[in-house]
Amino acid sequence: MSPINAEQLNQLLDPNCWPHFEHIDLLDDRVCLQARVPATLNYFAGHFPEQAVLPGVVQVHWVGELAQRLFGVSGFSDLKSIKFSNMILPETGIVIELKYSIEKGTVRFSYSTSIASNREPENFSSGMLSFGVTDRQA
Repeated sequence: MSPINAEQLNQLLDPNCWPHFEHIDLLDDRVCLQARVPATLNYFAGHFPEQAVLPGVVQVHWVGELAQRLFGVSGFSDLKSIKFSNMILPETGIVIELKYSIEKGTVRFSYSTSIASNREPENFSSGMLSFGVTDRQA
């Protein structure tokens, strides 16, 4: 797993297309990223006019890109057990949890409310991505 802190990750990513990462916990095969989803993200424009919502495809994209940067995986091949439970709205604090299985070549993910949130815990989405190649296998 690539050691990186929130500030370094924010510097690598376009702030118009990514959440603002506030904290990263790196564990053996798991990463927890605490972030805030700014209202200024390009993805909110027109999705939807009455109430901006972060598209599910963006959530999956973020997981794929983060898995590549943090676990060295590439060759995304499959998406399984995807579930979208609640909408992620602008200015929401989120936790993205990624759990990597090198044996299976999979990354399980979940999006939930931030620990610092004043609301009841809420799950936004979860699922699993399969990858064909990892830097560790090469």
